[in-house]
Amino acid sequence: MKLISLLSTKSLLPQDFKGSLKNLSTEGTNEFNKKYPQGLQATWGGQGKELETNGVYYYSWSGIIKLNAVNEGLNILDYTHAILVVLGAFFKKERKQNNGLVGRYATHLGRVIGSDYQMDHPDVINQLAGAHPTKPDPLKLYLDHAVRLHFKGL
Repeated sequence: MKLISLLSTKSLLPQDFKGSLKNLSTEGTNEFNKKYPQGLQATWGGQGKELETNGVYYYSWSGIIKLNAVNEGLNILDYTHAILVVLGAFFKKERKQNNGLVGRYATHLGRVIGSDYQMDHPDVINQLAGAHPTKPDPLKLYLDHAVRLHFKGL
C-alpha cells in the first residue's frame, strides 16, 4: 500500500491495508451492498436496473481472462497479466470466469454492457502502458459509453 501511495498523485492520503482487505472480502462487500443496493443484480449473473429511483443510471462492463493467444496482443509482454492468470486460477465460484482479481458476475451492476471481454483487471482501464489484448480496445469501450450517455441526455 505504501508503494501504491508513493506512485499515486494523492501520496499524502493515509493507507489502510487491513481495512481495504476487510472491505474487499465477501463479508465486507455484502455489508456495503446491503447499505447501497442500487443497481445490484436480483439474481446471480443477471442485471440490475439501468435507472434507479434515485435518478442515477448504472452501467457496467468487465472482462475475463480467456487465454486466447491469437488475441493477446501486447498482453504477452505485461508481467501483471501473468500474475493475474495465476491468481485467477484460485477462484472457486467463478473459475475461468474472472479477470484475475474479480469474478465476472460480481461486476454486474445496472445494465451490463458486457462481462466477457478478453481483458484482465488492469486492461479494463488500459493499463499497463496500453498493453492489452487486440480486441476489445478499452479506449473504444469508454468512447462508446460516452456516446451512450450523450444519447441518454446525460
